[in-house]
Amino acid sequence: METIRFDYLNTFITVARTHSFSVAAKELGISQGTVSHHIAALEAYFDAELFKRTANGVEFTDAGATLKENAEKILQQAQDAKVKISSAKKNLIGTISIAASTIPEEHIIPSLTAGFQNRYPHVKFKIKAEDSFNSLNSLQANNVDFAAVGTIQGFEEKFDYIQVGQEDLVLIVPCNHALAKKESVTLNEIIKYPFIDREETSGTRKEIERLLESNKFFLEQLKVTMALGSTESIVTAVSEGRGVSIISSIAAKKAYSARLVKIVKIKEAKTPRKLYIVRPKRSLVKISEAFWEFCKSYKFKDEVVACPTD
Repeated sequence: METIRFDYLNTFITVARTHSFSVAAKELGISQGTVSHHIAALEAYFDAELFKRTANGVEFTDAGATLKENAEKILQQAQDAKVKISSAKKNLIGTISIAASTIPEEHIIPSLTAGFQNRYPHVKFKIKAEDSFNSLNSLQANNVDFAAVGTIQGFEEKFDYIQVGQEDLVLIVPCNHALAKKESVTLNEIIKYPFIDREETSGTRKEIERLLESNKFFLEQLKVTMALGSTESIVTAVSEGRGVSIISSIAAKKAYSARLVKIVKIKEAKTPRKLYIVRPKRSLVKISEAFWEFCKSYKFKDEVVACPTD
């Protein structure tokens, strides 16, 4: 190999950080075979072994440690050059990629990106729908420019973030449910009924766990009958009488306006859940910096838009 590709160096740094070829492959969104190919190509170029296998995974060798230090500088210098070149352009043209969890992706991102495009019509957006944990991992792996999530738990020191909205956790029940006529319920009442949950890496799921723990309940006390991958699928299951669930008040209002479910407040849910736009702690290209500044002044309007009745 006569040249070094930036993606090879990024793969190397990711393996060095995670100590695992398989974890690095998952973060980068490529196969483990591709990770192995990238590392093998670098080892052939430098004529040195870069990693050694240990009981705790892979660790870099002395040669690997030298490359890690210099690879980080090379990638940062390339990014800085890209920022300077982009900043020299007069017009904002390009694509911004965002990994977004369910609630931000369905209810925040559409109006946020539309507002930005009204100001800069030549900018396009590419939205990658994932749960909060995987959205933040995609950002950490440099697969996207931003993440839009409902939790930053565990990542607070790794990124910069802005609150772009907030919501409450509410209970949704079938229209004919025993709790449907109540204005509010306690967690003790909720745990008596079949419950439909989100997957473990969901931001909403983490907030539910936090709500339970702060009130001395355990997740195991919920009578979970199924775990679904999106708020929309939960609304459908609840509307069909499969159980009750705790979801975002933003999504709940839209489901209620469509007469799919009833909303019941949870007495213990007194602290709103915050929704964030998240970015890396480094310089960004001009269009991304402009979008970040726009996000700082964005005000989410929690309104339900519906067609007029005939």
